[in-house]
Amino acid sequence: MADKKPKDQQAQDVNETQSAPQPADELAQLREILFGQTNRAFRADLSALESRVNDSFAKLNTHLDDQFNDIRKLIDQQISELSNQLASANDNHSNVQEQLQNTTDKLQSELEIAETAAKSDNDALEAHVVKELESLDNLFSKRHQELLEKLQQVTSELSESKTDRKTLANLLSTMATNLATDS
Repeated sequence: MADKKPKDQQAQDVNETQSAPQPADELAQLREILFGQTNRAFRADLSALESRVNDSFAKLNTHLDDQFNDIRKLIDQQISELSNQLASANDNHSNVQEQLQNTTDKLQSELEIAETAAKSDNDALEAHVVKELESLDNLFSKRHQELLEKLQQVTSELSESKTDRKTLANLLSTMATNLATDS
C-alpha cells in the first residue's frame, strides 16, 4: 500500500502539469479576446475601402473610354461629312482639304487635352488613395501600439500582483468596454 501512494502522487503531478495552461496560450487568448474583433473590423474596413477604390478606378476607366469613343465618333462623323462635301464640291477641293485638316488638328488637340486631363485626374485619385491608405495604416499602427502597451501594462500588473478571479473579470470587462467605446 505504501507503493501505491507515490504512484498516485506521480499521476496527479502529471495531470496537473498537463492541465496547467501555458502563459503563451493565455496571452494569445487574451489578445484574441481584446483585439480580435477590432482587428477583424479594421481589416473589413480596409477591404471595403479597397473595393471602393477599385470601383472608382473602374468607373473612371469606363468614363474615359466613353469619352474617347465619343471623341473618335465625332472625329469619324466630321471626317465623313467633310469627305461628302469634298466629293460633291470638287471645284473647292483645296478649301475642303484645308477644313478637314483643321478639324482633324483641332480634334487631335482636344483629344490630347482630354487625355492629359484624364491622366491628371487619375494621378490625383491615385495620390489621394495612397494618402488615405497611409493614413489608415498609421492609425492602425498607432492603435495597435497603444493596445499592445495597454496589454503589456495589464499583463505586467497581473504578473506582479495576485488577483482573484472576480477582480480579473472586472478588469477584463472594463478593458472590453473601453475598447468598444474607442472603436
